[in-house]
Amino acid sequence: MYGWVRALLAGSLAGILAGCAGAQPSPTAASTVTLEPYRTSTALAVGSSGATIAPLPTAGPSLTPMAYAVHASDTFLAIALAYGLTREELLAANPGINPDILSIGQQLLIPAPGGQGTATPIPTPTPLPLRVAEPRCFPNATAGLWCLVSVTNTTEGPVEGLSGLLTLIDRSGNPLLTVPVYPPLNLVPAGQTMVLAAYLSPPVPEYGRVAVALTMAVPVQQAETRYAELDWSVVRSQPRSDRQSWDAEVEVRLPADSANLWRVALAVLAYDDQGDVIGFAKWEADESLRPGEETRASLTVFSLGPTIDRIDVLAEAMPAQ
Repeated sequence: MYGWVRALLAGSLAGILAGCAGAQPSPTAASTVTLEPYRTSTALAVGSSGATIAPLPTAGPSLTPMAYAVHASDTFLAIALAYGLTREELLAANPGINPDILSIGQQLLIPAPGGQGTATPIPTPTPLPLRVAEPRCFPNATAGLWCLVSVTNTTEGPVEGLSGLLTLIDRSGNPLLTVPVYPPLNLVPAGQTMVLAAYLSPPVPEYGRVAVALTMAVPVQQAETRYAELDWSVVRSQPRSDRQSWDAEVEVRLPADSANLWRVALAVLAYDDQGDVIGFAKWEADESLRPGEETRASLTVFSLGPTIDRIDVLAEAMPAQ
């Protein structure tokens, strides 16, 4: 239920490169798509992370006066099917929700099939006061736009369920377009930075600035059963000559005393010399790992603009469904 955002971003991810190679004994590592670089010296737009303008409402079916609280075994698709909905209909009614990363107790609006019923808002958790950097947006070669937002967990414990809404604003201060932004991984340990990303397909409206607001960020519940303690290390970290890309190789091992099968994923964030995230890549194992098993991941992360000064690697392991 907490899968990577491939289902939502895969169509646009002409952006994330991750290759992988298996290590014995280990499951075969998964290949992921590539974030294609397009050279710009700086981001095209920098906006306010504390958006002073309301995001544009997302059109969707009318809603019944009903809320659903996510349970431990739920998936987004299973919830939709249980209420006679398609995945797209449920997503349209919950535009701020990442369908691949749900949290226990998270509230979903359940629309009536065919758009029947009366709209009724439900209370949503107030996002934790995390540090949100100004969004940075970069064009690609096909006139699309990648927007990245860095979010730092300034709390004392791990956080999950990050999501937000990014709004393009014209030079008169009017909102033009609002899209959701999602992270590559669900878990954000205390003190760590995660990136939220969105790809805007062309044509992109002419805009003056960009704003972003968090819609979800909650403390991790039942961490001991929902995330495994991974033993991992970076065995190779090498920038390429132009520093527009960076290669990394990471060894990952599950502790022998862990229970169940675990789905393991890594994310690599690329930073410029100003400390801003300028690219990211994700790797996820093809198969779940058993207690005591290890694997090795090879990733290449590309910059969307400035040269890469350093990288950071994040990892998580969640129970396999």
